[in-house]
Amino acid sequence: VTRKLSINPGDTIISTSQRDFVQLGGHQGHFHIAGPGALWKQQAKDGEVEAKVLKELNESSLHAYVPDFLGTKEHDGKRWIGMEDVMCHFTDGCGMDIKMGTRTFKEFEVKNQKLREDLYNKMVNLDPSEPTEQENTDKAVTKLRYMTFRERESSSQTLGFRVEAMKIWNQETNKDFKTLKYKDQVKNALKIYFNPLSRSGIEGFVRELENLSQLLEESTYFKEHEFVGTSLLFVYDRERVGIWMIDFGKTTEISDLVEGGQITHDKPWELGNYEDGYFFGLRNLLNQSPWIFKSTCVHSLLTFP
Repeated sequence: VTRKLSINPGDTIISTSQRDFVQLGGHQGHFHIAGPGALWKQQAKDGEVEAKVLKELNESSLHAYVPDFLGTKEHDGKRWIGMEDVMCHFTDGCGMDIKMGTRTFKEFEVKNQKLREDLYNKMVNLDPSEPTEQENTDKAVTKLRYMTFRERESSSQTLGFRVEAMKIWNQETNKDFKTLKYKDQVKNALKIYFNPLSRSGIEGFVRELENLSQLLEESTYFKEHEFVGTSLLFVYDRERVGIWMIDFGKTTEISDLVEGGQITHDKPWELGNYEDGYFFGLRNLLNQSPWIFKSTCVHSLLTFP
């Protein structure tokens, strides 16, 4: 895939009329076509974090694995980020969004120890047996308690990643994966996406993951930021494959927040250490989960530990 494009969205009117647009994740209406090969993404209300991080990543050693940053603009009272539409490299591309890490919430979100009835009710609706005796008496839980419970309800905590959504040929976008938590469940979901690929297609994805892993291990920028809530976007068509890091709205610099100024992205998370489990998830995707890439055409492709 040729990753770097010469695109300037300029003052193109935000529109979705130029072509079909497949959105795998995020809030509907937050993405719009900005011209050939470019998108506008609405910025979050809490600032311009994603624009800043995307720009910095474009200037880093990781630039080949993130969409091009094409500037920002204001339209209809909202701020938008211009970025490369990576799907433009593919003809009838099949995409999959995998949320990375064992934690998908920022630390400051859960430092408030206030007991909340609304989160207790959400917990009970998801699993009536989950609250402790004391929580049932209080009929309230802290946000930390609720968010860690939610992570356990998917494969995020056990595998370091979870499947958010996928779109493959002749099927509608499928987002019914977020509550898959066991290996066999995740295996079956991933087989749906990867099974149409040839041996060379699988090998292409393996090379992409290996290259990305090496770049991340060497990246000072990566070590100095927590990449919470980010995803890997997998895309293939009948001729090529590609992987991109996306969704940086919760990425936070931690160089002044932890001893030594860096995190491993691998150690278990404890409140205050800012670890996000990104490498744990990437390792499961590539090295410790042979069932992810196992199919009839690639049964003996790799030797896994």
